[in-house]
Amino acid sequence: MSSSKEPTQDSFTRSGLTSATVIDVDSSGRTPEEPIDELLRPPGLQGVVSLFRKFIAAAGNGHGATGIARVLQQHTKKAVIVQDAVGNVIATGEVDTRPGAGGSDWPSRPLPDNARHAVAIPNGDRWVAIACPHGEVLGAISLLDSGEQPTRAEDILQLEQAATVLGWELLHNRKVAEAKLALWDDFATELFEDSDVGRVRSHAHRLGYDLDRTHRAVLVMASGPVSPDLKVAVRRAAERLGVKCLLTIRSNGVVLVVADELDWAELARVIEAEGACDVRLGVGGPHRLEDLRRSLADAEFSLRLSSVTDKPITLFDELGVWRILARQDVSDLQELVHSWIGKLIAYDREHHSELLKTLFAYLNESGALEATAAKLYVHRNTLKYRLTRVEELTGWDLDDPEQRFHLNLACRAYEVWQALESSEARSSDAVGDHGDNGAATTTLNQLTRPLVSSPGSSARGHARSNTRRPSPA
Repeated sequence: MSSSKEPTQDSFTRSGLTSATVIDVDSSGRTPEEPIDELLRPPGLQGVVSLFRKFIAAAGNGHGATGIARVLQQHTKKAVIVQDAVGNVIATGEVDTRPGAGGSDWPSRPLPDNARHAVAIPNGDRWVAIACPHGEVLGAISLLDSGEQPTRAEDILQLEQAATVLGWELLHNRKVAEAKLALWDDFATELFEDSDVGRVRSHAHRLGYDLDRTHRAVLVMASGPVSPDLKVAVRRAAERLGVKCLLTIRSNGVVLVVADELDWAELARVIEAEGACDVRLGVGGPHRLEDLRRSLADAEFSLRLSSVTDKPITLFDELGVWRILARQDVSDLQELVHSWIGKLIAYDREHHSELLKTLFAYLNESGALEATAAKLYVHRNTLKYRLTRVEELTGWDLDDPEQRFHLNLACRAYEVWQALESSEARSSDAVGDHGDNGAATTTLNQLTRPLVSSPGSSARGHARSNTRRPSPA
């Protein structure tokens, strides 16, 4: 018999419940050993079975962990707390209807390591029984020693019974949660792949989801291959921010479907923190169910043009003229490009020159020679020579405002055309390139490669009278 004031696991042994010996711990520090064999013989066994039924009824009636804790507290007359896997108190045995009362009054505390399922062990001021029915810790239930009365062998046995039922309850809750997540993920995928709007609305009604509101598709892409880990990071970020959304993983990233306007920068920041990776977001326009796939197309287009906008977060609503170009038929874009800058494209390809890049930079710097030369890292005279060649090859006058507008539009149309072609090629390559998780290995760099350098705006305020290149003779 031990005389130590702090009970230890070594002070008793177990080889199954019926041969257990537990320690009686009271405020004086006495630890007399008390066999519980008598509790497991009639009529004591009837009491054990009856209590088991009470625990099961409390959990089965929808009271969950709180119900289990209250039954245990009623029988032991000791304070009871239930913790989750990380030590946060999620329920107590107190009956208190005050707002915020209960678990919030107890600080979180790490659970003991290397504990067996539903086997009570001493832990400071309490006895703890871990719920880990399949080896993974799901939570714990504890009896707190107030010092007013000793913890009896019967109390410990009841604690272990409660932990056994708690393990079933927490495992059941996890399975239900996983099934719900899978169901919602399937529904999110269905929104984009099922063309039968009536069937989708029927499924939404059964799930209690309101599809009458407008929604946005938000495409999230990391700097590496698309993987389920990114989806986990996005889901955790949404939970941290309290965002109600649907999630699905596609070959080019993770898609959120949201009805609310969000702080997109904050969402990206939290996703990066959860996933330990850099991400880009393409935010589609708001659309009703019938046009939700159009919102996804908007998001994909926004993400492909993120290198042009030079921002990690691109909203389709803010793309301005790019939105108009995105809605045009590819043949219209080709005609616009060929008519205005087709000769420059052909010349650059044949001579490995950069006349188109030079023109685009010049137009985006509003004709400021110094700023354009600095942007291109070339001498001012080199820039003047290139612009002269542009006019000679195209026949356009760069001093004419209307012609500059059409040239600028043609350069941007060229970006759009290349982005759309890149998307089609990517979609073709992705077919058959899925693993078990259905995710392709398309990278962010493949989708956002610019054909022309990103425009700058640092020198748009330069005086044109001093920097504009004179028209060639």
